[in-house]
Formats: sequence, structure tokens, C-alpha cells
Amino acid sequence: MRDRMSLAVSIGLALLVCLSTTGSARAIDQVIRKSSTTPTRGKITAITKTGLTVKPQVGADVMVPANDIIDVRWDGEPAKLITARGADHAASFTRALAAYADVATDSKSNTPNIKLDLQFLVARATAGQALAGAGKLEDAKARLEAFLQVGGSSFRYFAAVGLLGRVELASGNHDQAQAQFTTLASAPWLDTKMAGQGALARVLLARNSVDEALAAYQAVITQAGTSTEASVKGQKYAAVLGKSTCLIRKQGQASYETALKELEGVLTEVPDSNSQVLAEAYLRQGDCLRLLGRQKAAVLAYLHVDLLFAAQAPLHAESLYHLGTLWSAVGHPERAASARERLRSDYPESPWTKKLGS
Repeated sequence: MRDRMSLAVSIGLALLVCLSTTGSARAIDQVIRKSSTTPTRGKITAITKTGLTVKPQVGADVMVPANDIIDVRWDGEPAKLITARGADHAASFTRALAAYADVATDSKSNTPNIKLDLQFLVARATAGQALAGAGKLEDAKARLEAFLQVGGSSFRYFAAVGLLGRVELASGNHDQAQAQFTTLASAPWLDTKMAGQGALARVLLARNSVDEALAAYQAVITQAGTSTEASVKGQKYAAVLGKSTCLIRKQGQASYETALKELEGVLTEVPDSNSQVLAEAYLRQGDCLRLLGRQKAAVLAYLHVDLLFAAQAPLHAESLYHLGTLWSAVGHPERAASARERLRSDYPESPWTKKLGS
């Protein structure tokens, strides 16, 4: 009897080991999502420009839309790729690009999915660096165009299109930017459509079509309706910022006061996690206050960006430019000089640095 029990236990243990080994041998990819703090784990079995299909170890396949994807941790990827992506998300683009270059030399990066995704990540970091004023826009354009030539079926497609549009706009190529943003606005998700439409409004503003841009931003705000979806609300807030910029461009005390009221709503409602919207809201608040002659209050608004949102590099550069003037106006020329020096050293390619002159 004891022998039979011992044999049964041994067989059971062996079976558990066998099952455990079999399970761990299965490929496990991890999809990091905006909508969840828990990654979606399993084998990615299909990839399209609109999303991924993940087959979990247990249960039905999971469809993850591309607009919900932050990053993918691929089965078998080099461990240092996690560190590289972290530097990228922290806007430490120089460190990220060096890390990506190191990852590219690892033989584990030669699988098709990792290789293509790494190409996008390098293009993304290159664009981030260029848009921050610390790199060349032409380099970013070349990287993004090269990715799009081979990544038309990648879940990164729309993200790359949006980035290329931003690079084209920053380069002054309005027609090319409009073409990219029109494609972005054709995406199948409301938040991405709104992002594309808001970007098209930025092109109108760059062309000095202020009234048309104002109407376009208002259309985006209206389209959001009463949606409680975080990504949709984020695009709505971005459109309010664009509307405020239009009001500032229209000039006049009434326009500035109206913009301030709109901005106060954004600063009250936006969660702390949305640092990009908050940073731009404080910038536009600073613009209004400066133009109304309220210099000390304007300094305080710009300081919010300098002290709290320095990771938002393009916006940080803009805040330093204004602080480089306003600190002198409120009796602190040494702080003005420091702001100008930081702008020159940290963002040598920024248009705000070029405005300083020699």
C-alpha cells in the first residue's frame, strides 16, 4: 500500500515538473498598456497597424488596440532593452540612444519583431531629442521615414506618422506635416482622430490662419463631448490649450482674459500624471499674464514649468526663454542670465535658443 502511495506521489511530482517546464518554455510577450497597470501576457500571434493579438497561456485571445499600447517586452529580448526604454520615457534621449545602440549589437535583437520595434524606438528617441532642441530634425525625419517604409503593418505605424508630422511641422514643412496629420486623423480610435485633428489645427496656426485654427480646435473640443475616457479627455485639454494659443495670437485684453479662464479650467481638472498638458497650460498662462503686464505672476507661471516639468523638453526650453527676460524685469538679472545659459547649454538646437541670438 505504501509502495503504491509512494509511486503515486512520485508520478504526481514528476507530472508537475513536466507541466511546469512545458509552461515556462512557452514564449511570453508582455504588452504594457495605458489602460491597465497589469501587462497583457502571452504569445503575440498577430500584428497589424491597428493592434496586436495576444494568446495567453489560459483563456481566449486578447486583442490590444494600438492606441492603448505603451511598449512591448518581447520574449527573449535583451534585458538592457528595458533600461533603454526607461531612459527614453524619461526624456533622457542621449542615454536612451546610446543604450539602444548597445542593444542592437546583441544577438537577441535579431528576431524580426524585436529588430523592427528597435528601429521604431531609435526613431522615436531621435525625434524626441530633435523636438527638444538637442538634436537634428533632419536626422529624426530620416529615421522615421525609414521605419515607415518597412513598418506599414506595425502597431507603431500611427505613432510614427504622428511623430513625423511633428518633425515636419517643426522644420517648417507645412504641407508635409498636413499630409501626416491627415493620415493620423484617419485612425479608427476617437482619441487618435482628435490628436490628428488638433495637429491639423496647429498647421493652420503655423500658417497664421488663426480664425480657422480656432474653429478647428473648437471642433475637437466639441467632438469630445462628455466622454470620461482619459485619453479622449487628454486630447480635449490639448485642444483647449490650442484654443488659448489662438486667443493669445488674436491679441487684446479681452482675448487674454478669456484664455486665462480656459486655462484655469485645465489646470484645475487635469491629473498630475498628464505633465505635458500641465506644462503647456502653465506656459500659456505665463504668456497671458506677461502680455497683460503682470510680470511677477508670469514669472511664477513659467517657473512651474522650469521646476516641475523640465522633462517636457520643448516646453521647458520655451519657459527658459521667457524667464531669461522676465527675471530681469522683476529685479533679478542674475537669474535671467542663468536661465539663458541653461537654454543655450541644454537645448542648443531649439528655436527658442536661436531667438536669443549670439
